[in-house]
Amino acid sequence: MENVVIYNGHLYPVSKVPISYDNRAFKYGDSIFETVRCYAHYPLHFALHYKRMIKAMLRLHMDIASLPREEMLLDLVVKLLQNKKAFSASRVRIELFRSGGGLYTPQQNKINFLIESSEIPNAKYELNDKGLFVDVYGEMMKEYNPVSFFKNGNSLHYILAAIHKQNKDLNDCFLVNQQGKIIEAISSNLFWVKKKVIYTPSVYSGCVAGIMRQVIIDLIKQNNELNLVELQGASNDELLNADEIFLTNAIQGIQWVVGYREKRYFNHTAKKIIQSLNTFTFEHL
Repeated sequence: MENVVIYNGHLYPVSKVPISYDNRAFKYGDSIFETVRCYAHYPLHFALHYKRMIKAMLRLHMDIASLPREEMLLDLVVKLLQNKKAFSASRVRIELFRSGGGLYTPQQNKINFLIESSEIPNAKYELNDKGLFVDVYGEMMKEYNPVSFFKNGNSLHYILAAIHKQNKDLNDCFLVNQQGKIIEAISSNLFWVKKKVIYTPSVYSGCVAGIMRQVIIDLIKQNNELNLVELQGASNDELLNADEIFLTNAIQGIQWVVGYREKRYFNHTAKKIIQSLNTFTFEHL
C-alpha cells in the first residue's frame, strides 16, 4: 500500500498530495515544523508541541485561526497513525507553511499543514549503548533572535553541521553562538554534569527551546539530589572538565556522549534521568 499523509485535514497518498511547486515553504522557507514522538497511536507531550507551534506562528505573523485547535490536530495525528496501523512507536512531523503566493511579502497569512509519520524501532526511550563522539562545528554561528527558539524551513545551518559531522566521522556536532559559546547539537539540546549539578544553555543563548529539554528540566527540578543551572552556553573548558555530557530531543529522549575531543565521559546521571523520563511519560498511558 502507498504511504499516506494528512494535508489540511484530509488523507492523501503521498503521490497525490495537492502541494504546488510554488508553495512558500519551497520558495522561501516560509514554514515551521514540529517533530513528535508517538507511542502506538498516542502523541507524547503534545500540549508542549502545540504551545511552541502557536508561539512560533505568532512570531511569524501566521493566522492562528487557520490551524486546527489542539484537540482537533491531535485527533488528526491519531487518525493518520491508525490508518497506517502504527502499533509500536512513530515519528510524526507536522509542517505548517503560509498559503498563497507573493514574493517576500505574503499575499495572506493563513497556513496549510501537512502531517506525515514514519516508524521508529523502540516503543520507549532507550539510552544509546555506545556513547556519541562529538566535536564543534564553528563555520557558522547562531544568535538569539525572535525565531531562534523553534524549528523552521531554513535549516541550512544544521545541514552544514551534519555534513561536517559526516566528513569528520563523528556522531554529532556542537553548534556555537556569536559569543563563541557551545549551545546545542545538530538536532538536540545540550546538558552537562559536574559534581551533581546539571548545566544547560538558556534559550536566550540562541538554542532551540526543545520540548524534551523542557521535560528533562522539569524532571531534574523534581529530583532533590540534583541541581539545575541555565547558562549562556558552555565554554570548551567547561565541557572538557565535565563528568558527563548528554543530548536530548523529542524522538530519542536522551543520548549520552562518550567523547568530546580528548575527554571521555560516564553516563550515570543520564541513565537515572532516562529511567525517570520513561516512568513519567508512560505510567499514565
